[in-house]
Amino acid sequence: MRTNICTVSKLFNSDQVKIINEKINNSLIKSGDNPSENAIKTSQVKFIKMLSIQNLIMPFVDFCYTANSEHYGFDLFSLTSTKILNYNTYDVGEEYSWHIDADMKSPIRDVKLTCLLNLSENKYEGGDLFLFRDKEVKVENFDPGCAVVFPSFTNHKVSKITKGKRATLAIWMWGPKFR
Repeated sequence: MRTNICTVSKLFNSDQVKIINEKINNSLIKSGDNPSENAIKTSQVKFIKMLSIQNLIMPFVDFCYTANSEHYGFDLFSLTSTKILNYNTYDVGEEYSWHIDADMKSPIRDVKLTCLLNLSENKYEGGDLFLFRDKEVKVENFDPGCAVVFPSFTNHKVSKITKGKRATLAIWMWGPKFR
């Protein structure tokens, strides 16, 4: 069993977060989402092509690949500029209950890593990220500008926001089917 349930790192300062958010909000391609079956998801989900923000988020992309090579060792497909990323915002009272990130329909690929970048511009309360492996674990230090990477088959949730607004950018890194 892998020892790291997740890997967290501070990548961006508040000025960089604002610039990334501005570019995302000016480049969105659509809204909507298909939450995991049986999960409660009340956040807003919008989508953006990686090409629109690729130069701004390269430290995040590099962190994802480095976390994989140092902690997980999954066989991953390369990220391309056409990759669609999720931009999730949570207002007071919104949450995403326990779920895993997966696509059971694909015969050739699986989601291997969930990579989240906290793009909240201000501190918020609630909205904590929890992972579950043998027990529930709160991800510490996932503050604005921080990234977290964990295996997508790890059960996880975002607790209800009680004050403020939470924003995250999600990249799911795919690879060949698990065998």
